[in-house]
Amino acid sequence: MQYLEAGADVIISSSYQATIPGFLARGMTLEEAEDLLRTSVKLALEARDEFWKSTLRKSKPAYNRALVAASIGSYGAYLADGSEYSGSYGADITTDKLKDFHRRRLQVLAGAGPDLIAFEAIPNKMEAQALVELVEEENIQVPSWVCFSSVDGKHLCSGESFADCLQILNASEKVAIVGVNCTPPQFIEGIICEFRKQTKKAIAVYPNSGEVWDGRAKRWLTAECLGHKSFDALAKRWHEAGASLIGGCCRTTPSTIRAVSKILKGRMGH
Repeated sequence: MQYLEAGADVIISSSYQATIPGFLARGMTLEEAEDLLRTSVKLALEARDEFWKSTLRKSKPAYNRALVAASIGSYGAYLADGSEYSGSYGADITTDKLKDFHRRRLQVLAGAGPDLIAFEAIPNKMEAQALVELVEEENIQVPSWVCFSSVDGKHLCSGESFADCLQILNASEKVAIVGVNCTPPQFIEGIICEFRKQTKKAIAVYPNSGEVWDGRAKRWLTAECLGHKSFDALAKRWHEAGASLIGGCCRTTPSTIRAVSKILKGRMGH
């Protein structure tokens, strides 16, 4: 609700790291695990609808009716060993194994009524290929976005090129939006410019605060800060560079979104 009040046009379910194997490992039944995934979408839908009703009671809605995106994190997010920031899944992982891992979670989340499916922080080309094949195989009718993660601003976390991965996504009609998330903000403008050369799809960017996650120590490490340029000023540059969806990932807050919303919606007239 705080993000909606801050002006968010898209809110994302808290299912990024939620997986059926993870819940089963905690002693839950398959039914309980699937219900938790559905609940993550239901809570976001309820918040969106409640906020919209309260907005309509005013003379003129201040914001657009927000969309709800069901989050699906990478295989590395499930492993929780930092591999979502390296793309190193091991020699025994194949495209088919990744499809099998994601399949039921995708079915459940897509069936829970979201407006979008958000595949987030995808670190390597193999997983991008697996997701494109999976949405086709399952004939998912909910539009999706695929956002990569990057640690250098020039490649995926795996070291593979954005161009090779975007070629895969460009061929899919079910992937409506491409982009990057949980990537340091100082890399975003350059990534947008690169993406504009490689795709005609809408571009989404929602970087983290600039801090670095230590996957083994399970803590955030202080890194290069935003310097004299605030997040909202950077967001303005990202929009001018060609990003259609702009937001924040780890370590950003409703205050971040409020600042971004104010500067972008103010200058775009809505």
